[in-house]
Amino acid sequence: MSTLNKSGATSSPAQASHSASKGHKTKSTATNVPSCCSCGTIITDDTRALQCDRCVSAEVWKCADCLNLTGDLYDHLVADSNPMLRWFCDGCEKAVMNMDTASCSPQNVKLDNLIALVEKIMEKYENIDRKLDEKCDINEAAKLEMRIKSLEDRVSKIDQDSTRLTRSDEERESRIASLETEIKAKASARLVDKDGGISDEVLIKHVVQEEISRKSVEEKDIESRKCNIIIYRVPEKRSDDVAQRRQDDEIFVRDLLDGVFNMKLEDGDIVKMFRLGRWSEDKCRPLLISFKDHSTKECIMSNLRNLKQPVACRFKGISIAHDLHPTERNEIKRMVEAAKQEHTDDGVDSVENYRFVVVGRGLRRKVIKIKKSTSYV
Repeated sequence: MSTLNKSGATSSPAQASHSASKGHKTKSTATNVPSCCSCGTIITDDTRALQCDRCVSAEVWKCADCLNLTGDLYDHLVADSNPMLRWFCDGCEKAVMNMDTASCSPQNVKLDNLIALVEKIMEKYENIDRKLDEKCDINEAAKLEMRIKSLEDRVSKIDQDSTRLTRSDEERESRIASLETEIKAKASARLVDKDGGISDEVLIKHVVQEEISRKSVEEKDIESRKCNIIIYRVPEKRSDDVAQRRQDDEIFVRDLLDGVFNMKLEDGDIVKMFRLGRWSEDKCRPLLISFKDHSTKECIMSNLRNLKQPVACRFKGISIAHDLHPTERNEIKRMVEAAKQEHTDDGVDSVENYRFVVVGRGLRRKVIKIKKSTSYV
């Protein structure tokens, strides 16, 4: 059995049976007659022999006697349709064994080590992922993001309000100069002597606190008016019933907003609505309206041109304005007077031929001139 493959291989029965016929054909047709590679016996159709399964093209044969195969074993191998044994010649056996040895070469060992190292790295990476998942809860992160966004919105709103309420540099400088004058006047009037009088530091602190308090009240009042409008020349019902007058005013306002501005108010959109001044039978008092949302007011004020459309003939003579703080009204009056004086100084045309209108809010407020048409002359 030393000639058998160390792995227990032999040729397939189909090849074994085919080998005999192939040898017979070779004997009759080929110049090289196949023979046993061990004893030299000529291989014919009647010879019991096996052909090498690896070098079939070389037609290396070995008889059953040299392979130490009994007749029964040979017949059994030939009869098996799917044999698991193969027979290799000496040269093929050495080649196959060298291939098995090559699989244990240093290069293959390095490759195996590299694969093992990659597997360890992947295992560590998975462990890191698991630890990160345990340390960071997605839901908690989402809550933190919502809180951060809410804080950013609040800061942005505060910045907008401060920008809207901040006075110009010229106004601040004027106010500071006025405060300095007031402080000096009060200091000279109230200081009696060094021991029993009021110190400059206390007096200055008192004046500053008064100014801060006044400014805070003023800013709160301006903020409370930002959703308000005033409608002038709204017909007022001549009745002593206050509830009836309020109901008529609300109906008129809803019809005005629906017919002219295409706005349908829902319940709760109007926070408050009342007439300004004492009731009198010989005049229509201005009507102040406070809306729930600032966007409702902005929609009305940005579409005041609709009052001049033919569809608004029922509301002819009606005018709508912002609800301004007295400080803002005085500032607008000052700006108009300054613009008129500048126009007069230029001497181009009579100031009576123009209308001076203040547009914009806050620091964007400015005066524009509109030339009167013949209908205004």
